[in-house]
Amino acid sequence: MSELPGGTLTVLHTEIEASTRLTIHLGDRYPEALATHCALLRAAFAAHEGYEVDTQGDSFFVVFPRATQAVAAAVAMQRALAAAAWPEGGAVRVRIGLHTGEPIRTAAGYTGLDVIRGARIRDAGHGGQVLLSKSTAALVEDVLLDGLSLRDLGAYRLKNLPRPERIFQLIIPDLSADFPPLRSLDTPRRAPGRVLTTVLCVDIAGSTALLVALGDRRWLEVRAQYATLVRQELAHHGGEEIELVADELFAAFDAAAAAIRCACAIRDAVLELKIAVNVGIHAGEVEYNDQTMGGITVFTGHRIMRAAQPGEILVSNTVKELVAGSGIGFIDRGAHIFKGLPGEWRLFTPLYLAREVGAPQRQCLRWARSFSHVPLPMIEFRPAFSFSGAACKHQSERRYQRIRHVTVTRARDDATILDGTMSKTKRTAPAHFSPSE
Repeated sequence: MSELPGGTLTVLHTEIEASTRLTIHLGDRYPEALATHCALLRAAFAAHEGYEVDTQGDSFFVVFPRATQAVAAAVAMQRALAAAAWPEGGAVRVRIGLHTGEPIRTAAGYTGLDVIRGARIRDAGHGGQVLLSKSTAALVEDVLLDGLSLRDLGAYRLKNLPRPERIFQLIIPDLSADFPPLRSLDTPRRAPGRVLTTVLCVDIAGSTALLVALGDRRWLEVRAQYATLVRQELAHHGGEEIELVADELFAAFDAAAAAIRCACAIRDAVLELKIAVNVGIHAGEVEYNDQTMGGITVFTGHRIMRAAQPGEILVSNTVKELVAGSGIGFIDRGAHIFKGLPGEWRLFTPLYLAREVGAPQRQCLRWARSFSHVPLPMIEFRPAFSFSGAACKHQSERRYQRIRHVTVTRARDDATILDGTMSKTKRTAPAHFSPSE
C-alpha cells in the first residue's frame, strides 16, 4: 500500500444499515444487492480521488487528500444508492461518517484516534445520513455548492472517545434530511433482555408500482416526505423508531392504544401524498439489545402488516384485548394462517377514526371513502353537521367533543358507521363489530 497518501487526510467510513435484516429479507438476492452497493461506492471513490484502505463485510474505509473531495464522494454515493433499482423491500441504505485529521500511516494502512473518531461518527448515524466532524465541517462549510448545506446537530459522547464530539449533518437536496436522534452514549437505552412492548410495522402499499408511475426523482421525494410524516407521528404519539429499511418502518410503543392512534394518524397523514400504507400491530415480548429488537413478536407484526390491504390497519387479538376500555372499536377481519407461525391468527381493524378528540371530521370522511376493502355491503359516514360558517364550525367542534366511541348500525342490508353523535337510527352492533368498551 505504498501508494496511500500521508499527512492531513479526510477519512470516510461507510456501513449498510440493518444489513442482517436485509440479508434475511433478500435471501439469495442479497449477494447481488451487495455487489451493486460496492460497485456504486467504488465508482464514487474513484471519481473523487479516494483511496480505498479497507473493506469488511458491508463497510468501507477510504481516505481523501482533501475534505471537499470526501464530501463530494459522500454526496455521489447517497444519490447513486437512492436512484438504484433495488428488490422490493430491499433498498440498501448506507450511513457515512467523515473526519479530518492526521491518521498514522502503517504498513497495513492507517491507525490512530482519527481513524476511530471517523468510525464512531459513522456509527452514530442512520441509513442515508452523512455526518461530519467539526474539523471536516470547518473546512467545507464556506465552499459547499449545488444547494448543499450543514446542520449543526450538537455535541455527543461517543464510545471510547475522550470528549464529546460536535457533529454536523450534510443536507443533500432531493434526499431525506430528517432522521431519528443520533446513537450515542447520551441516547436513552432500554435495558438489554426480554421486554414487553407493542410493535408497529408500516410500509407504502404498492411501492414498486408507485415507483414506476412516478419515476425515480419524484419517488425519492415522496419517500422522503413519507418518512418525515411517519417520524412526526411517532414523536407525537411516543413511539420509538427501531429500524427503517426502504419504505418499511418498524417502531415500538409502551402502550398498545398509543400504537393504534399513531397508526391511524400515519394513515391519515400520508393521504396528502396520495399514497396508502399497510400497517400491522402486535404485542408481546421481544429481545432487545443494542437498540435493536428481534424475536417472534417482531416477525408476527411484519406478517400482520403483509396481510393488510392498502390503507388498512390490522392488529392481533392480543392488541385488541390490551386496549379494552379505551373506546376503540374493532371490525373482525377473520382468522389468518401465517407461514412459519403456529395456529390461526385472528386479526382486527381498529375503528379509531379521528387522530384525537376534536380532530377534523372531514379527515375521517376522506378515510372512510377510501376504506372500500372492509367486507361490509356499504360503509358511509353520516355527519350530523356541516362545515360552512363560523357558527356551524363552533357548533360542530362542541358536538365532536361529546364523541365517546364509534358505533355501527345495520339497516336492512346496509352497514352504516355513525360518527358518535345523536341519531334516530337504532344502534345495534352486528356480529362482526366488537367494541372494546
